[in-house]
Amino acid sequence: MLLGASNPAGTSGSVLNYIGEHAYLYTGGVDNNGNSETTLAEFSTAGNSYIVGAWQPGYIDNSTQDFEFRLYFNDQVVASIVLTSARDYSPYEEIDIVIPTDTNVKITCKNLSSSDTVQTSAIITGRVYQ
Repeated sequence: MLLGASNPAGTSGSVLNYIGEHAYLYTGGVDNNGNSETTLAEFSTAGNSYIVGAWQPGYIDNSTQDFEFRLYFNDQVVASIVLTSARDYSPYEEIDIVIPTDTNVKITCKNLSSSDTVQTSAIITGRVYQ
């Protein structure tokens, strides 16, 4: 069982949504204020379910600033990627992931280039297995 909403429409903020055997999260644009680590999404899996899917970090604003995105499982960094331009690398490469049961998932972003506020985003899509 997944904790989160079952609303299949639009962006979900920091909630993992599911439809049948599929799960997704679209954060929409999140203001990344300066060079502090900003949480884009946080959710938990529970029960006997796990997810096989993909994580895709991204920019909403047109920028050439460097942003570090981190994926945490139970407060431990399991993946990190730096995007250096919204102009050169869009759409961004998906990163394959498996999210185990009983896992707190957090996605963060940090501006490495300046203290400017830029909107960033994250997407997770996957299939739920019991």
